[in-house]
Amino acid sequence: MSGERDAEAGVSGEYLVDVLAELARVPSAVPLGADTLIAPDDPIIVNYVHNHLRPLFAETGATDIIDLPANQFAVRFGDGDGPVLALMAYTPTQHHNLMTDPWSGEVRELDGEPCLYGQGVSQNKAHQACLLDLARHLVQERAELHGTLLLCVNNEGRSSHDCSRAILDALPHRPDLVIQLFCTGFEVSIGNRGRVDVIVDITGTATHSSSPPGQGRVIDVAADVVTRLRELDAVVKARAEHPLLGREQVVPYLVSYEPLAPHTLPATARITVDRRLLPGTDPERAAEEIAEALAGIDGCRVRPGVTMLPAYLPPERRDVLAALDSAVRDRLGEVRHGVYGGSFDAGGPSERGIPTVMFGVPAEGDLLGDDFVRLSAVRDEAAVLRQTVTRFLRK
Repeated sequence: MSGERDAEAGVSGEYLVDVLAELARVPSAVPLGADTLIAPDDPIIVNYVHNHLRPLFAETGATDIIDLPANQFAVRFGDGDGPVLALMAYTPTQHHNLMTDPWSGEVRELDGEPCLYGQGVSQNKAHQACLLDLARHLVQERAELHGTLLLCVNNEGRSSHDCSRAILDALPHRPDLVIQLFCTGFEVSIGNRGRVDVIVDITGTATHSSSPPGQGRVIDVAADVVTRLRELDAVVKARAEHPLLGREQVVPYLVSYEPLAPHTLPATARITVDRRLLPGTDPERAAEEIAEALAGIDGCRVRPGVTMLPAYLPPERRDVLAALDSAVRDRLGEVRHGVYGGSFDAGGPSERGIPTVMFGVPAEGDLLGDDFVRLSAVRDEAAVLRQTVTRFLRK
């Protein structure tokens, strides 16, 4: 049988792959544009969760489904008398925005190995499929778990921790460990820097470019702002460094002007600044520092935007990872603890003192181009999660 036919046969006969292909065909992406945030009650997310994901969990035979705020839910297993493990998967798809066929769910070969293609398969859908596979396995095996397992569906897509806070506030049990399923390349991510987006609004005068004003040239002011931010960035980077998480930063990453009209100097500009944070840094104070650095620039107003907190699980608390580490070792041969280079949601539960790590399949696709996962990697993640649950909630 050819490799292509092998791949097609895998899709038609294996629940884990079948359900991943089904999810991959359902749109779940943040629309392209300057607004990169998506609310949990956005119609895209509501449709994905209520018309597709939640019914699939019900079809596994799981009956204890807990309604949670913000269009979220959790599936509960266990006897309720013992430790509490929460596995968390996310719904908004944020990358691979220029895929030619984003919702195909096709299986194609890469390097002689079958891979499933679809926007969001590495960021969230592979992990959702693994949770569905786990729920189905627990129901079919009538597994007896000592404690509580919570399979949580999280709709965070606004660069905040609001959805996680809503989940934790509503859950009947406080988790002893949260494993956020994310594309970490099978590294157990024990920390990440935080981030506050700082918004710099500039107001000036719109004129024809043939007669620019002496003052109020918005583009000139934006250039002055960027220069001062570069100087502050050097100061911040020299001030502190975490041995694993690295340094803080002040980096403008988005500039927009209005209006965009022929031969017209814009009347306003908005600069969005990525202010990365280490544990212990106050996001509000970090934003104030940017405002102080830009003081004296006419027409400039600074305000904090969305915030994601840093997370770090220190060595003395990592004994809670014993079940996950042993499952990873048995399936993959080695355990790698590391840190995530971006900011994600681990800071939400971490701020409440809940040990929180991230773990999941590799993300091998191009950031804007094709997204795919190797089927072998999805099977590995599913196996690791099964063993982790069994060992963490052992009778």
